Amino acid sequence: MLPYISDKDLIKFTKELVDAALHAQESADKNPYKNVIDPFSALVDAARQGISLDTWMQQEKSRQIQKSFQNAIGDFHQHILGAVNGWKDAGDGGSYDVISDGKKIIAEIKNKYNTMNSSSQLAVYDKLANWIDYGKQGYTAYVVDTIPKTPNPYCIPFTPSNRKVKRPTRKNLLRIDGRSFYALASGQKDAIDQLYAALPKVLEIILEIDDSTLTNSTEFKHLFEKVYLK
Repeated sequence: MLPYISDKDLIKFTKELVDAALHAQESADKNPYKNVIDPFSALVDAARQGISLDTWMQQEKSRQIQKSFQNAIGDFHQHILGAVNGWKDAGDGGSYDVISDGKKIIAEIKNKYNTMNSSSQLAVYDKLANWIDYGKQGYTAYVVDTIPKTPNPYCIPFTPSNRKVKRPTRKNLLRIDGRSFYALASGQKDAIDQLYAALPKVLEIILEIDDSTLTNSTEFKHLFEKVYLK
């Protein structure tokens, strides 16, 4: 289905993603109060929308599921990129997420541009800088925003800062949007487009559903086009 990874890997990683979504759903259904809910927020928001607390709680459960699911989405992209020919997945808890010795690249894969706060950005910078200075000399490190802040592609120095410190600019430590990195990793300019286009068929296989409702939906296509500029 994709020219840069096997069908077996694509189906495997997508199934893991579906299972993570089901687990998040089950967890929210079992104990919706696991995360303390602000009663003031619930009261005001329900009044603003003109809905009951039961309806508001359904919205809150959906929000909790989505929040829990985001980590699994990041793992999905890490696994996909790590399965590309010439790349390796460094595994959970590694000092970086994927590596290509042939291209001399290491990368930290983030699902969305706002995943990291200022402190975690500094920590990621220091971690990757240490690797390219002492463990992987001659390599370039990338921080990948799979879902970028704007549709415009970018590959810029990664220079995080907070009120007290700012890290120096380095040519070998960069921040890049997801579409550009997928292209860099796979050699396919539209690699992430191909992945998105293939997912309905994969979901049809895993969930035993008719994928036409997904492939024929202009809304899903427009959603993708709002994120990535062709």
